[in-house]
Amino acid sequence: MAPTPLPEELTRPAVEALAAKGGRAGRAFDCAAVRRADGAGTALLWLLRRQGALEGALAPDLAKALDAFDAAQAALPKPTPPPKEGPLTALGRAECGVLARWGAAVAFLGETLCGLACLPRVRFRWGDCALAFVRCGVQAVPVMLLIGFLLGLILAFQSAIPLKLFGGEGFVGGLVGIALVRELGVLVAAILMAGRTGSAFAAELGAMKVNEEIDALETMGLRPVRFLVLPRVLAGTLALPLLSLFVTFAGLVGGWVVMGVLGFSGHYYLDQLQVFVHLKDVVGSFCKAFAFGFAVSAVGCWCGLRAGHDAGAVGTATTAAVVTGIVTIAVLEGLFSVVFYAMGW
Repeated sequence: MAPTPLPEELTRPAVEALAAKGGRAGRAFDCAAVRRADGAGTALLWLLRRQGALEGALAPDLAKALDAFDAAQAALPKPTPPPKEGPLTALGRAECGVLARWGAAVAFLGETLCGLACLPRVRFRWGDCALAFVRCGVQAVPVMLLIGFLLGLILAFQSAIPLKLFGGEGFVGGLVGIALVRELGVLVAAILMAGRTGSAFAAELGAMKVNEEIDALETMGLRPVRFLVLPRVLAGTLALPLLSLFVTFAGLVGGWVVMGVLGFSGHYYLDQLQVFVHLKDVVGSFCKAFAFGFAVSAVGCWCGLRAGHDAGAVGTATTAAVVTGIVTIAVLEGLFSVVFYAMGW
């Protein structure tokens, strides 16, 4: 195939076009007529010679420039691959990452608690708090009543089966009352809130993080914790005690239905509740409810603020909020059990 002449008066766009064509197999360029070239032209000639697509003898000045360029390229140090990371280094890197995440979580918790403590002295978005309370509290009442009623119904029936073997069907009401007031009412309400409200908070803040709305707030000098987190955390903390009351009440109604099926009157059922359920049980349940509500809301907001910027960031944050919220509830439940045991409750 005849070589393609390369005129001396090529402009830079033409040189770039020839560079794109120079890599094709079967093409050759005769550059014997070239007497001078700028930096882009010299680079083109060096690339053509490297690819074996250059024919003809170059001008002495150009050949000398290309030889100098080859010498400079040979003198460059060859890149060395990074050393392999040993198991001890990998363990240390992972440990540093875990400590960094824990440090950020502790800082977020401290900022949230300080913000709640300073609410009476600073401006607060009470409208956003009321809207969050309606979403996580009022709108959750129907599902809480349904789950609570079914919980009391199932608990009463399942406890009546073994108690009947010993003639203790009359203690079903007391057992249901203790279980619902002390543990199950607030625990089920907290788990439902983690799946419903914690995930919603994480999805809302995660979507804002993906859309860079949180970065815009920080650019304007608005702290995301005070502007976005505090209304949601306060609403969740106040909503869960009320929701736990609805779950407990609905569960007691379910137990009353089962007691009626077993042949016991409503007055007997109320007497059993008065005998077995005490004020300390109610107070302990409310303490758990406030702690669980704060934990679920704070975890949901934290996972939303920590969301990434990719397409699956919102889903990942939502899943992390639900799982972390339930684990946090279990840990707090264990701590409360130890404390109440030490107090004799």
